[in-house]
This record gives sequence, C-alpha cells and structure tokens, in this order.
Amino acid sequence: MPAPPRAGVVTPRVASGYRAGLRFSTNAAASADYATDISYTEYGSSACTLGTAADNTVFLAPAYTVDGVGVLQSSDFGQSWRASVPDGTVNTGRRAHMYFDDADDRLFLTAGRVDSTPTRMFRSGFDLGISDDRGRTWRFRRVASKARTGAKVFAGPRVSAPDASSPSSARVTYLSAPTPFALRVRPLINATRQVIWRSYDGGTKWEVAGGFDIDPKNIPGLPGTDYVAFGTGVVGPDGTVYIGGRYGRRFAVAVSRDEGLTWDVRIVPGSALAKYHNPLHLLLLASRYLLPESVAVDCDGTLYALWPDRDGLLHASWSSDGANSWSRPVVVSAPGVRGARFGAITATGSGRVGISYYGREAGRAFHGFIAQSRDFRTAGPVFVGGKYNEPDAPLFPYGFRRGFPGSVFRRSLDEMVRVRFAPNGDLVTGAVMQMRGRNRLRPWAARARRTEMQAVLGRLGRIERS
Repeated sequence: MPAPPRAGVVTPRVASGYRAGLRFSTNAAASADYATDISYTEYGSSACTLGTAADNTVFLAPAYTVDGVGVLQSSDFGQSWRASVPDGTVNTGRRAHMYFDDADDRLFLTAGRVDSTPTRMFRSGFDLGISDDRGRTWRFRRVASKARTGAKVFAGPRVSAPDASSPSSARVTYLSAPTPFALRVRPLINATRQVIWRSYDGGTKWEVAGGFDIDPKNIPGLPGTDYVAFGTGVVGPDGTVYIGGRYGRRFAVAVSRDEGLTWDVRIVPGSALAKYHNPLHLLLLASRYLLPESVAVDCDGTLYALWPDRDGLLHASWSSDGANSWSRPVVVSAPGVRGARFGAITATGSGRVGISYYGREAGRAFHGFIAQSRDFRTAGPVFVGGKYNEPDAPLFPYGFRRGFPGSVFRRSLDEMVRVRFAPNGDLVTGAVMQMRGRNRLRPWAARARRTEMQAVLGRLGRIERS
C-alpha cells in the first residue's frame, strides 16, 4: 500500500457551478477557472477558528500540541504549518476561540475557565491572550467575569468620536457571550442574557457595553421552552454591529448602532429552522441548532444571513438597509446535499459572498463544502465551488452523533466552521476532520495532543495556468 500524503495541500479538484433557487439549487454552467483543495495540518483541534492577514498568512486555532494549546500559521496556504503556543493562563485544556483583526494585525485567543473537574466547575470569565506580533509574544487578561462559555471576539470601526475617556483608536474590539452559560438545560442551567463587552485600546481595558435578552420566557411570542442562541458578530463599515442566531424557530439578527449600548433584535422573514424538542435532543443533536458564523457584511454595508432549514438545506438572504428589510431567501447549499451543518458565511467587495459547511449526500458521511458567488444580490445567483476534502476521506465518516456530551469527557466539539476571503482572492475555510476508522489513513502526527479531531484548511482558488 502506498504511503498516505503528509501534511500539506492535496491535488486540487476542478470546481463546479450551481444556481441558488427558492426551493432548491440546480446545476449551472460556471467558470472552470476555480479548484478546491485541502491541507492537513496534522494537529489536533476542535471548534476550529480562522483568520487571514494582508499578506495572505492563514491562522487556525485551537491547535492541540504537546506543549499546550496554540495557534497555527501558514504563509503558503497550507503547504507548511507552524504552531505558536502562548505561555500563560490561556494555555488550558479547554477549547479556545481565536480572532484575528486584520486591520490592526492583532491576534486574540480566548479560553473559558470553567471545567468539568470539581476544582474548576464553577469558575467564571475567560483567559484572553493578545498578540501584536502574530504569536511571538503574548499579553494576558482575565475578562467577562459574568460569563463562562461561548465567548466570541470581533472588531470594527467605531461610531463615536474619541474623547478624554477613550483613546483615539479608530476601532472597537467587542466580546460577546451568553450569561451565565451558553448551554440551556432547564431547570439546572439557563442562559438569560447575551452580554457585550467592548475595548477601545485593542483589548487591554474592557467595559460592559450592553446586551439583549435570550431567555425565551421573557421574549414575546416565543414558547418559554424554546431555544435561543447567538453566534459570532460582525461590524459594518459604518460601525453598526450585527450578531445573528437562532430565535426559536426563526433566524434573527441583533443590531446595535451605538457600539453595543442598545440592541434591536429583528427576525429575518421567511426563515424556518429545525424545531427544538427538548434538552436531551439538543445534547445529542447539537449540530441541528447551532449557528456559529451566520452573518457577514460587505464593503458596501450590505448584510448577509445564512441558516439551515428544518430539512437541512442552507438558505441565505441579504439586506441593504441594516436588517430592516430582506431579500427573499434562496437555497445556497449545493445540489445533492441532503443535510448541511454549521454553515458559515463571509463577504467582501460589492456583493461577493463565500460560504462553507459540512454537507451530507448519500449515506451518513459529511464532507467539507466551499463555494462563492460573485454577486449574491442578483436574481438567481450562481455559485462555484464543491467538496474540498478527498472523496474517499470525508471529514465525518459516521455523521454527527455526539453533540455536547463529548465535552464532559474532554472530547472535541465539532460545531465550528469558519470562512474568509484572503487578500489574493482565494476563499479559505477552517474545519475539523474526525480521525477515526478509515480516516486514520490520512496524515496524523504523534506530536498532537490526544484528540479525535484534526484541523484542516479548505480552499477555493483560481487555477494557475502556464
């Protein structure tokens, strides 16, 4: 048997086109100038997060190494990887969330302090590592004392004018988290409020800005037993902050125009999500409910939303007036995909969007899918993309079966997918691959901390022609 390929990019595969539609997507002619590929990092990971820099450097985290939890970097789109492991409190056994602010060239790495062991079971807040030199050195803060899990960091331009109480930075860094927990299992655990912190100095000093209610019993029109959860936020070019998420059976966007002080939650018309049954159902099938990176905003300020319907098809819609009105939703998952999980969306330029998700076709295996549309705001937008993993090595050969119970035993969660446009125009996605069964034939490194997942980088890029 030939030896499996080592870490690096696998032979690209030509992408295909399809057209988004109201009920389903259909095959369509598209440029054959694009190809998809995958890079195996050989590092263990979970809930993978992604960032891209102005020089096309790609960051993936968390990376589980024998030295601790760190950040992976690649300056050649996955041909080679280097791990940066910070020394400090952020280096814990808990899964970490990374954010790279490409405007300020700054890395953020957060890790919750709560754990399943008795000595850490009731700790609150997060250990936040900040690096201004791409991981060579780090400074640390303990932040968000009201929360325990689910913190997300993001940044964007500020609305207010600098004054004596805030530095002259042109950007605001935000941290959003549900309080007191992300998971809601009544009567023992109950998420009540999404709280937003902000920093005007790149993460050194933080203050509580505001928040909004996520307890269904306090939301008019929602059954008190339903489920509400929000994901990562984005900031428009005018400083408007958007956070998307599940609002019972509908998709909603929380909007703030005053740097997080006040919030207005707006339902996206035509959205219909999978019905929430009970806490046990959530624990076993978390992938049907969580929407980690479901909103994006382009350079024109157009807002985009992405969500899975009750049948597992991905839908998307856009708004040009700050979430006041929306386009009619269309199916954007590829033809033949029967179930999509953890969809992520990004946007750049004028109407150019990219999506990434785990998708199931025939059988129970889930593959990695990536696609882009040059202008999603047109009627019947055309996407080009496809699978980025090797056909005989799906990312999840046996489907999603664990949900949250795995976290109790320190196993990896798998809900995060991230997607970004690199400055050179390539679309890249960070995901994880389940290393079990036949997937053990894929590259794997003994230096990685024992885990069931490997971090991978998927890419959709132009074919280089001689």
